[in-house]
Amino acid sequence: MQKDTVIKQSQLNKKMTQAIEYFTSGQDQAAEQAFQQLYQQQPSQQVILYLAQLAQRRQAGSEWIEQLEALLHKHPDVPDSYYILARSYQQNRQLPLAAQTFYQALEWRLQHDALTNIAEVQSSEVPIHESASSTKLTPENALLLLLQTLSSLKKAGFYAFPTAGTLLGLEREGQLLENDKDVDIGIDWSHMESAIEHLQHLGWQEEAQSYGLINPRCFRHQSGLVLDLCGYATEQSTGDTISGLWMQDVPFTWNRVTRFSAIQVVSISSPAGEICYPQYPEQILQALYGLDWKIPDANFDTIVCAPNIMQDSYLYYCYAYSHLYTEWKKGNFKKMHVILRVLLQFKPHDSLLKNLMQFVLKQMESQQPCRVLALGFFDLLHPGHLTYLSLAKSHGDYLVVGVAPDAFALKSKGRPPIMDQDERLSIIKALACVDKAVLVGAPMADTERAAHWIAQQRVNLVICGDEWQHTPRWQALEAALAPHNIRVVYIPYTQGISSTKIKESDPMYKNSIANCAKTAGICGRVRD
Repeated sequence: MQKDTVIKQSQLNKKMTQAIEYFTSGQDQAAEQAFQQLYQQQPSQQVILYLAQLAQRRQAGSEWIEQLEALLHKHPDVPDSYYILARSYQQNRQLPLAAQTFYQALEWRLQHDALTNIAEVQSSEVPIHESASSTKLTPENALLLLLQTLSSLKKAGFYAFPTAGTLLGLEREGQLLENDKDVDIGIDWSHMESAIEHLQHLGWQEEAQSYGLINPRCFRHQSGLVLDLCGYATEQSTGDTISGLWMQDVPFTWNRVTRFSAIQVVSISSPAGEICYPQYPEQILQALYGLDWKIPDANFDTIVCAPNIMQDSYLYYCYAYSHLYTEWKKGNFKKMHVILRVLLQFKPHDSLLKNLMQFVLKQMESQQPCRVLALGFFDLLHPGHLTYLSLAKSHGDYLVVGVAPDAFALKSKGRPPIMDQDERLSIIKALACVDKAVLVGAPMADTERAAHWIAQQRVNLVICGDEWQHTPRWQALEAALAPHNIRVVYIPYTQGISSTKIKESDPMYKNSIANCAKTAGICGRVRD
């Protein structure tokens, strides 16, 4: 009898392992079928939590509210149960209850993590996982599809324009942001429904019922590219433009509402034809990302931290608390710190948020700082260099910059740099985002010597332009750095600008280095 029980449990464990693999790989139908079978055999707490999340992915989280409430009644000390129940409440438009339950998830998790080893807590939890957006398009083709869609909308009489992260990428980097999950288009709120019909005619289909929102509306192309159609309305009393995250059938004050100055668009040419584009894009970007929008910041959470959020609201707290929780599960205490700073502006006397801030600060202090290495000649410093350096700094805590010496230029380019190595080193050291600048000790083509020199800098990451990705030189260097636990991270090359182009257009640029100092705000002010 005991042997049969052991065999049965072993079979259940195998089925659970397979079901979890389906869940984490985004095979939702197979996962739901597998977990339903397990539920019939053994309706455990873990199985219920997985099934509830799968229902939430198809916007049917309300189906599991009763079971989740019963589960919490029996086991009131499981943080994940509060989080998953809160998501079901949110989908069911019970926003006050959802915000309260997300808050309880944070309370219970703080109690657990304050008393238990964090690694042990994380290893025993239920994965909280969203299906990843998949696209077969290259970034260039994704941009072309965006432009074609904008052009078609314009021809149909819609003043649709790039906004949010898409506008940020186009303005800051001349391309779509790396790893951005979707493209963002703005439209007059009064034209939303007719614009949606036009998008569907172009092959865009609504994704997951737009996650329960009426603004923005979410669509997926057959290529896999996801598009958020963001409605902008005019507030009659002020003439200002408002947008944000809105749900249907709830009081409007419950929504997360953002405010902009009146948005005007102009017609510009693109590879796909005429499109609409904001006349003053920097105003939109400052409203969404603040005055430092040109500085890449991996820890900035637009939904929670946008400066133009009009006021706190139930939906705002649902997103803020849930984002705190998910970043906590990832161990991303830096992002938690950024979110908490904003939340404490709304709730300066909230004891849980204050205690959570102290906990996060303690975790950040205990973590070893991440040292990052950036490399380059930096001859005739330009905004592309500054964007590269600031993005490199955003990947860690301490930025080391390796400046290639004059001898490397003579060997690789056949000519000396315009500015000598001491001048270039001095300028790089003066930038506020740079913690240390040194001359590079070996060419990257000399794999063994280069890897040895990089290891001597005691860095964790090397940040390299993506034009070098998959090249034999950097593939060899990646392999040589791996034994030192040093990873190479590739970031987008800033299109349309280079030192070579500057030299060709302005041979006297060496005498106007002040121009670079003026743009150094991209990377923080130049140190005195």
